[in-house]
Amino acid sequence: MAREVLCKPDPSYIMDIKTPRHNFLSARYKQSFAYKTMKIRLPKILQNTIGDITNNCNNIIAEFGEVIRKDILTIVDNILQLKCELENDHIMESFEGIDGDKRLWNSFLNDLDDDSNTFFKTCWLYSECYIYRRLYYFFENHKVLKAYDYFSQNKQNAFVISVEPMLEIIHGLESMKSYISDDNLQILLKLNLWGNRCDLSISSGKEVKLNGNPFELVKNLDKRVIIDKSSQVIEILKSADRRNDIVIEFICDNAGYELFTDFILADYLIESKLADKVRFNLKAIPWFISDATINDFRWSLQFMKDHATPVLREYGKKWQKFIVENKFEVANINNFWTSPYEYYRMSEIDPDLYKRLSISHLVIFKGDLNYRKLISDFSWDFTESFETCLRGFLPTNICSLRTVKADVICGLLEGQADILEKESKDWMITGEYGTIQCANKIR
Repeated sequence: MAREVLCKPDPSYIMDIKTPRHNFLSARYKQSFAYKTMKIRLPKILQNTIGDITNNCNNIIAEFGEVIRKDILTIVDNILQLKCELENDHIMESFEGIDGDKRLWNSFLNDLDDDSNTFFKTCWLYSECYIYRRLYYFFENHKVLKAYDYFSQNKQNAFVISVEPMLEIIHGLESMKSYISDDNLQILLKLNLWGNRCDLSISSGKEVKLNGNPFELVKNLDKRVIIDKSSQVIEILKSADRRNDIVIEFICDNAGYELFTDFILADYLIESKLADKVRFNLKAIPWFISDATINDFRWSLQFMKDHATPVLREYGKKWQKFIVENKFEVANINNFWTSPYEYYRMSEIDPDLYKRLSISHLVIFKGDLNYRKLISDFSWDFTESFETCLRGFLPTNICSLRTVKADVICGLLEGQADILEKESKDWMITGEYGTIQCANKIR
C-alpha cells in the first residue's frame, strides 16, 4: 500500500491573495481557482478515479483476465500515493524511460526552476496537466491495461444521457440546411460554444445533463456571450480561397454532448460548402476526465449508428461515410495536445504540427483548457487584446469557443469585468459566461 503521508497546513509560501496582475496562475495564491483546483478538486478527482477503478474491478478483470487483479491493486496504490504527494506539494518527478512523450515531458520538467517544480509553486497549467499525465503513467507500461481508458464510462454515460437534446439539434439542423445563412451559422457556432458547459473535470466526474431545447438555450444565453466575434469568424469562413481545398481544424475538447455539437457544426460547414474537409484533433491519452480520444470519437459514431432512433442512426451512418469520403478526418495522434506547453511554443517544440495547422484555413480551439494554452495561465489585464496574449501564435486564422471556467481572460471592454464582478464574484469559474474570440492571419 501507499506510504501514509499526513496532510499539513499550508506552507508559508501560500499567500492569501488573488493572483497578482502579470503573474502566472498558481496555487501559491489562495484566492485563486488554481489553489481550489490543486487543493480540493484534483484530490477529489483522484479519489473518484480510485473509486471508479475499484468498483469496476470485476468488469476490468472480466475483460482483461484474472492475471491483472494484482496489477489493478498496484495502480490504485500508485494513484493514492500521487494524491498524497499532491496534497503535500511534492516535487513533480520525471518519468522513467524515453519512449512516447516521456522525453518531451522530462525535458520540460528539467527546465523548471528549483523553486517552481512542485504542484503548488509552479504554473497551474503545468501541474494540472502533469497530474493527468502521471495518472496515465501508471497504466501505460502495462501491456494489457495501457489500452484501458479509466474515464471511458463517464464519457459514454455523458453521451447516452444527451440523446434527447441531440435529437432536437438534428431536427433543427435539417431545417437550417434548406436555407444556408450567416444567421444559421452563428447559431451553430454558439450551440457549439455552449456545448462546452458539459465538462466532467469541472464537476469532478459528475454527469452534466443539458435540460431544455438546445436552440432555446442558445437564445436565452446570448446575453452571456461576453465576447462575441462570431461575425468575424463567419467572414473568415466566407473569405476562403476556393481555388484550393478548404480545411477546417477542430482542436477538440470534451467527448459526449460537446463532441456531438462539433459534428453538427462540421456537418454544416461541409454541407454549406464552407469547408471541403474538417479534421478532428483528439487526445492521445485519457485527459481531464472528459476530453475526447480517438476511441471516444469512434464509439460515439458507432453508438449513433446502432441507435434505435432512425434519425440518430442515419446521422451516425452519414458521418461515418464522411470519414470514408475524406470529408471528416481524424488527425494522427499528437502528444503535443497532452503536453504542458502553451501554444506559442508549438513552432519550437513541434514545428511539423505548426506547419500542418498553417495550411488549413481556420483552426477552431474548443474549451477552457485550449484557451488557457492559447493565452497561457497568466493574469493578463482584462482588456488586453487576444492577438497580444497569443504571443505570436498564429499559424493561420484561429477561433476560440470557450465557456469561462478559469480565472484567465482577455479581450474585454473597459469596465466590463467590473460589471461582471458585481453580478457574481465567481463569474470567471462557473461556466455561466462564454466567449467567441478570433484572430486573422494576414497572408
